[in-house]
Amino acid sequence: MKVMSLVCASITLAFSGLSVSAEIDKANIQQFGPVASVTAQALSASSHNDALRANLAQSLSLNDEIDILGESYRWDKAKNSTDKGWIGYKLQLSAERFTQGTLTINGVNQPQVYLNGALYKADAKVELALQSGDYQLMILADGIDEEVPFSLDWQGKSDIDNPSFTTTKTHRVSPAQLFDSEVITSLSLSPNGKYLLQTKRHYPANNDDKPVAVTELLNVSDKQVMYRWQDSAPASATWSDNSKQLAFVADKQIQLLTVSNISIDVAATQMENVSALKWYGDSLLFQWEKPFKADEKATNKRFQALEDRWSYWRNNSQIYQLDITSGFIRQLTDGKLSSNLLDSHPDDDKLLLTRFPVDYKEPAHGLTQLVELDVNTLTETLIGEYRTFNSAVYTDDGMYIMAGPDFMKGLGVQDPSVVVNNYDGQLYWRDASGKVIPLSKDFDPAIGGAGKLSNDDLILRVGEGDRGQLYLFDLSRKSFKKINTSMDMVNHFSVASDLSKPVIAYAGTSATVPQKAYLIKSGKKALLFDSQAASYADTRIGGIQDFDFTNSHGHNIDGRVYFPVDFDANKQYPALVYYYGGTAPVTRNFTGRWPFNLWAAKGYVVYVLQPNGATGYGQAFSGRHVNAWGDYSADDIIEGTQAFLKEHKFVDPKRVGNMGASYGGFMTMYLATKTDIFAASMAHAGISNLSAYWGHGWWGYGYSGVASKGSFPWNNRDLYVEHSPLYNADKINTPLLLLHGNADTNVPVGESHYMYSALKMLDKPVELIEFNGQDHHINGRQARFDWWDATLAWFDLHLKDEPQWWNKLYPETSTENNAEAAVK
Repeated sequence: MKVMSLVCASITLAFSGLSVSAEIDKANIQQFGPVASVTAQALSASSHNDALRANLAQSLSLNDEIDILGESYRWDKAKNSTDKGWIGYKLQLSAERFTQGTLTINGVNQPQVYLNGALYKADAKVELALQSGDYQLMILADGIDEEVPFSLDWQGKSDIDNPSFTTTKTHRVSPAQLFDSEVITSLSLSPNGKYLLQTKRHYPANNDDKPVAVTELLNVSDKQVMYRWQDSAPASATWSDNSKQLAFVADKQIQLLTVSNISIDVAATQMENVSALKWYGDSLLFQWEKPFKADEKATNKRFQALEDRWSYWRNNSQIYQLDITSGFIRQLTDGKLSSNLLDSHPDDDKLLLTRFPVDYKEPAHGLTQLVELDVNTLTETLIGEYRTFNSAVYTDDGMYIMAGPDFMKGLGVQDPSVVVNNYDGQLYWRDASGKVIPLSKDFDPAIGGAGKLSNDDLILRVGEGDRGQLYLFDLSRKSFKKINTSMDMVNHFSVASDLSKPVIAYAGTSATVPQKAYLIKSGKKALLFDSQAASYADTRIGGIQDFDFTNSHGHNIDGRVYFPVDFDANKQYPALVYYYGGTAPVTRNFTGRWPFNLWAAKGYVVYVLQPNGATGYGQAFSGRHVNAWGDYSADDIIEGTQAFLKEHKFVDPKRVGNMGASYGGFMTMYLATKTDIFAASMAHAGISNLSAYWGHGWWGYGYSGVASKGSFPWNNRDLYVEHSPLYNADKINTPLLLLHGNADTNVPVGESHYMYSALKMLDKPVELIEFNGQDHHINGRQARFDWWDATLAWFDLHLKDEPQWWNKLYPETSTENNAEAAVK
């Protein structure tokens, strides 16, 4: 077939409707080398050829200029060459839709093709299947073929498979970037604020989908690394009160790092299943768990309680004390119930513990015992038994307690007429006499984690609407003051506990800004880490705008809209609507399991809203989650989508999809029984039968003790039957994709099977895809990519009228459709 330029080819294709081969313009191709360093074997001939070229490809994909054995080489325009040596070529490829075709490489010996630095295939003719996005395509070869001129030819599978080839360096965000880029996963400041222990994780190319985690001890003043762990990362790390030593668990040992000389000593061996290390003067406290071992010959298991559905429930964990000097280990607690260490007060020789006896008498059908232990005598004092309790921490003359609004018979409830949501975290103060007062009753953000300063003030991480922020709680004034973090979501933070003025290390993101980490000291911020500069420097990310509306009940419903890269308001776009609908807001994290920026990069306008029931907006708002199971949330999502479409004329109202997971998956199925406003839907790990989830899901009965407070299948049939999508499946007309991990313990995979069976029997459009070995969250790297692909291919099929990606992933679909069409 005649070779022609891409411009001519596109004109020809438009008229013919046929696939045409086209030579890629050399102006869009860069060349590296030839590199004539003498080697015993060519790149492809070495017995370690894959490793040799993988290392080379990674370096070449990231750098414009490289020194090789003392000689400098750089990427330049492709040109005809007769020099000997291995050679590289690269170019940028952009696909606006799922694109398939064949790349033919002429004029080089033993070519190997890489996409975005990772090996794709070693061949002179490579079939490519590319989802929409921007790619760096690179070729490494042993050398040139003197008899054949170098060229790259593209043969699209059909006339729609027309990628563009350019020299631009910028690109849209990719799935691999969002998952693989280096991020900080934990931070721990020394009490004096001089040292920082931080862990970073990333997924390197060609590493078999395995992450690399590095933990570093930094000197805060100059950011210099004092010590680094990689192969054996420190677990449960804890600083001594004087900041001179760091204790941690590694290699089944409790180890001590002395900061002054960076030496490591072993304090105890055979420390398997040890966690929760905490300094107690010059000794260490820790939890030591003994796993339950069943009779290997047993053919059955008699349940002792509902908690027996949890695989770890029969394990027993107790508190121990390690004398650093002698190595003597003293057991402090014992019993059938596990003891969990919350805090210690060395000056008073006290420990604060929790235990969880079996008790279903009242919602949430679980009980927490708060216990104080005298370390000298090992006598225990039961402080209280609570139906809602999160954590507690000592102060000089009392303690802080974090729990839901119903704590101590509703001590934190704003309005007694509201049935509160006990996932809406509150802060309380208990003085030395045992009197407890609420501190956050009139503070709408939901209290999460806390770090205590030396003067007993707190640094709080709170859920403030769809943001995660830091606040200073001043105990003397009983006041909350927001800390300016310059980001939407603080995900990790640590405070210098020996200081009264806040010194805070924290890391987080904003909705369209990758992770950054800062140190705040004396009100000034110093940058510690910048993922944007390191991993997203050449990445184009779409814009974002807030979009709130007032629902029919007069409630303000918070929302935001993500725009495609290179957005054009004169175009018509498909849209995706996302929500949770349960008790937690959909936060403004840059990435995660739900990559809104990736969806926007794929050409979708994305609307995210926070329907009634979410925490962080006040107790009345979050309380509408209780005994509702979709009542308020569904109306908010339908009304919000209608308001969104009315306001954004560049969105095609006939091409709007919706999705959610877990409770959001329930919401997706529930919405499908209520409205036909959506053209396609996806429910991941959704609940279709409330009674089944209540009785079988890992957290079913406990979660329902909050979400269905006081309601059971026998006393509230309307809630458990009429609100279950399964019992209204006949009302569903929207094409529905059901995704589920077949190892899901939280929401068993049967929840999707119930709905799939119903819709199949009703001859309604439905697909069910199980992810092998995956639990409630799809966390494996390749499984995550496959999950994202299935979701976006489904919406491309229904909202873009582009079935090619879906049919490539699931080729039997097109065969089945063709067979059905033939019959009809």
